[in-house]
Amino acid sequence: AEGQGNLPKLVLTSPQKSEAEIYLFGGCITSWKVASKDLLFVRPDAVFNKIKPISGGVPHCFPQFGPGLIQQHGFGRNMDWSVVDSENADDSAAVTLELKDGPYSRAMWDFAFQALYKVTVGADSLSTELKITNTDNKPFSFTTALHTYFRASSAKASVRGLKGCKTLNKDPDPKNPIEGKEDRDEVTFPGFLDCVYLDAPNELQFDNGLGDKI
Repeated sequence: AEGQGNLPKLVLTSPQKSEAEIYLFGGCITSWKVASKDLLFVRPDAVFNKIKPISGGVPHCFPQFGPGLIQQHGFGRNMDWSVVDSENADDSAAVTLELKDGPYSRAMWDFAFQALYKVTVGADSLSTELKITNTDNKPFSFTTALHTYFRASSAKASVRGLKGCKTLNKDPDPKNPIEGKEDRDEVTFPGFLDCVYLDAPNELQFDNGLGDKI
């Protein structure tokens, strides 16, 4: 399908009609709808021109999360991914995208690699799996993340499952975070928050304040 800015996109639909939209530029999921309700958010000022990454949905951070030796969050969100596989089951639909090194990536990170990104849509679920393979003859290290934007009411949203985690509070000084420990069962967002949670569990519950728990 053709998306905004005439960029190619995929529409992945489960048998129960849940739906995800994925742009090949950046391998970015921009929409995930359950019962026609979109649970993801794309910024109003997002551009779809391949000059900047798509600001919203589920962008990739690869091979670097945050600032560092190469551009912020790496180049995975600035390159075209390709479709290598798709599958349908009774309760889900899935597609696998691939990203390989090229002149653009090698100019800033001189390694050969293959990234396989599988996206699966179920009746009321969205799951992702990212596999990185070193296809070079020398070792490399990397960091990665999915920088997810959820649609939410900040005044009502909350997260459960972080109690007991060590924290690094980057507000007001990101360069000198304050160490602490989360003692709340439910983390809320009454104002600006920039906090890192260390050793967080694999599963958290996010209440978007709009009637959905993810």
